[in-house]
Amino acid sequence: MSDDILEELRAVAVVTDNYAGHILFLEGDPAAGLHIVLHGRVKISRFARSGREQVVTVIQAGHYFNMVPVFDDRPCPANAQLLDDSRLLFLQTDDLRAVMARHPALSLALLHDIASFTRMLVNLVDDLSLHSVQGRLARLLLQNSDAVTAPLTQAEIAAQLGTVREMVGRSLRAFEALGLIRIDRGAVHILDSAGLYAQIEE
Repeated sequence: MSDDILEELRAVAVVTDNYAGHILFLEGDPAAGLHIVLHGRVKISRFARSGREQVVTVIQAGHYFNMVPVFDDRPCPANAQLLDDSRLLFLQTDDLRAVMARHPALSLALLHDIASFTRMLVNLVDDLSLHSVQGRLARLLLQNSDAVTAPLTQAEIAAQLGTVREMVGRSLRAFEALGLIRIDRGAVHILDSAGLYAQIEE
């Protein structure tokens, strides 16, 4: 983005600080605007009627979320909860749209990111429908780190994979027995990346 665009966004942005566990909004809430993560992580998820959670994605520092309602004027499509004590930038919808109207390059950049997010959702559907729990877990371990997974609990991993904690625990133990990983005080160290890739294809 050009300096002009950044300056206009900075002028209307509001900094917010909140604690881990804080719920920013729930599915169906009116969408006030766009959030940008400066520090911390934000979990985006949906819940079934049974109460089972499906994590759509985890937003890391430097990325933003809740873009779709800015374009379609509909409620928030998912829940957003802070995983860490976090600092966010908030851009109110009307303010953001005014900047977009003056700078078509910003609109195109945001639409490009929406297209990328749509591709991610297609891959998520593919994972949930065409791959086993072990295959999805192997992919998650490889995506999170070359050596050690991100600090997620087994329950959080299960929610992200669309399964239950017990299945995650059994799969991790199976990977350890095969010599693919080593679990040390909750951290998962990858020992055999090629072996984990093979698990994705099974």
